[in-house]
This record gives sequence, structure tokens and C-alpha cells, in this order.
Amino acid sequence: MDKQEYIEKLNTERQNFMKTIEGLSDEEMCEPMGEDKWAIRDVLGHLAAWEGEAVKAFEQKASGQRPTIGDIKDFDAWNKVEADKRKDRSLEENRQEFFETRKRFLTILNDLPEDEKTWDPNRMTVKLVCAMIEHECHHAKAIQEYRHGRES
Repeated sequence: MDKQEYIEKLNTERQNFMKTIEGLSDEEMCEPMGEDKWAIRDVLGHLAAWEGEAVKAFEQKASGQRPTIGDIKDFDAWNKVEADKRKDRSLEENRQEFFETRKRFLTILNDLPEDEKTWDPNRMTVKLVCAMIEHECHHAKAIQEYRHGRES
């Protein structure tokens, strides 16, 4: 795949994710999806937090620093810290972070060269883009299952 195909895939997955929350009221977006589960509002913040880490990794790399995203080993602990940072935020604040982080991520990706080396599947660029795609897909499926269970 080339740069544009990865960006298209990222955009397609975002569209798919948005379809999973289409038609939900703000109240429904703020209801936990089960006992000890996040609300969709929290999922938006969670996805934005991880994508923010990807943005930070690219910024670190561009400034000659070693990206610190690879230092995150205990995902559950990291997720809890990030969820705690966002626990008192409104749906609108999480929604805004979700969209703004994606804009920043796309700006960075669009500014990268289109050469094969940059977009080699073994490089950090592609690994991070694919991780964001898979992560969003994972949560979209969980929301679909939750919504399907509620409607049954």
C-alpha cells in the first residue's frame, strides 16, 4: 500500500466508527456500556488519547528525539491513567479531542514524503497508522455488539 491508501483506510475506518454511534443521543453516549465498562464518551477520549500518543511519536521523531510510545508496556495501566484524566470531561470535550487529534494526525501523515521507504510496512509510520486503524475497528465492533444487545 502507498501513503494515500493508508490515509484512505484510516478515513474509512473513522467513517465506519462514526456509523456505529450514529443516531445515539448525548445521554446514550454517556451511559456505561455495561457494569465496569466505559461509556461511548469515554471510548472517544480513549481513542483520542492513543492517537495523541501517535501524534507525539511523530513529533518526537521529527525533532530528533526517540518516540516514547514504545515505552508504554502496561496498556491497562496507561489506559486507566488516561481515562482518569478524562473522567470529568463532557461528551463535547471528548468529542472535540477525538476530532482534533485526528486532524493533527492527518496533517502529519499528509506532510510525510510518499516514498516507499517511509511507507514500508516494517517502519514505525505504517505500524502506527495500522495500530490506529485496528484500534478504532476494535472499539467500533464493541459498540456495535453493545448496541445490538440493547436492541434485542
